[in-house]
Amino acid sequence: MDRTSFEIIPTSPYDFDLQWKFYSSSREPQPEIYKDGIWKRAFKIGNGLVPVKVTSIGTVEKPRLRVDAFSKLDAKEREYLANKMADIFRLREDLGALYDFMEQDEILYKIKKELYGLRPPGIGASIFEGAIRVIIQQQISLQVAYVMTGELVRRFGERIEIDDESYYDFPSPKVLASADENELRKCKLSYQKAKYIKELAMKVVDGYDLEKIRKMNNEEAIEELMKFNGIGRWTAELILITTLGRMDLCVPDDLGARKAVSYFYFDGKLQSGNAIRKFTERWGEFKGWIIYYLICAYNMEIGKNV
Repeated sequence: MDRTSFEIIPTSPYDFDLQWKFYSSSREPQPEIYKDGIWKRAFKIGNGLVPVKVTSIGTVEKPRLRVDAFSKLDAKEREYLANKMADIFRLREDLGALYDFMEQDEILYKIKKELYGLRPPGIGASIFEGAIRVIIQQQISLQVAYVMTGELVRRFGERIEIDDESYYDFPSPKVLASADENELRKCKLSYQKAKYIKELAMKVVDGYDLEKIRKMNNEEAIEELMKFNGIGRWTAELILITTLGRMDLCVPDDLGARKAVSYFYFDGKLQSGNAIRKFTERWGEFKGWIIYYLICAYNMEIGKNV
């Protein structure tokens, strides 16, 4: 079996297991699957579907990742995959300034110590994939969203078997554009979400380049994304945060964010989205990072020890 293996050195500190632990409760392919310290999914590279496995072979302070692609990749394809890994795993981020800032707040300082080396993973190997996954997350819990996304991946995504293990890629725009809405609804999607997904896929198939949003500033990108049915400001901001790593943004209207900030700073009294938006301005360019840390601390019940 052909294989291309290489190592990537993330900036330090970086905790590989902690990064994916928050998502590992789902055994459904998103299309990525994380289990027992192994991250895997398939990518469309060149003309083929390439299964990829990533494992940590370093430490939090001296991190190293091993990438195994079950295909013979040329130099350009290997560079493409390495860049995808860097984006999805947020390997280039420097946490130093964030941690210096968090140490000025007693609550954030303690959470930083508990979640040292944590980075939010990117969702999606493309803006299209990230947008679909965020649309699915609208107004439901993450656990329910994982089930729906898993159904979508299993029914419409490509799958490849290696050593009796399944590796999945996310459904292509072409496949989702041509899908029957009733078939999409079998993924437990609402009528509206099935419609939004199909419409977005059709726009991309017709030639709209979602990737051009990468070059826009935050407000330009939000306005562009909001032109699509089913994408309001909450969804647009979350796409930029989770897919492009725009961590100077936050989604204060998100229930998870409201609960986490309210728990740590308002004695658990649930605050409105507007109140959270105003409160988080004190964190400036770090607000997206800090809200993510607070959400993880809240969901992992770390707050009981802070």
